[in-house]
Amino acid sequence: MSRPTHNVVFRARSYTGEDGKNRHAYQTIGAAWPDEQGQLTRIRLDTVPVSWDGTLYLRERQEPAQ
Repeated sequence: MSRPTHNVVFRARSYTGEDGKNRHAYQTIGAAWPDEQGQLTRIRLDTVPVSWDGTLYLRERQEPAQ
């Protein structure tokens, strides 16, 4: 099995930053894998948010700093 290349995240909440601007906090809830052609075709959710707007985002995973 290949390693996932993307995280699945959702907008968990909104808040006002110290600068007064509206900001969003995101939470990772799963992962996504590509197929042999490199297309993201498999998504696994570890949890399903209770209250959310129905939109999920795919964020490319960053390599850990060495």
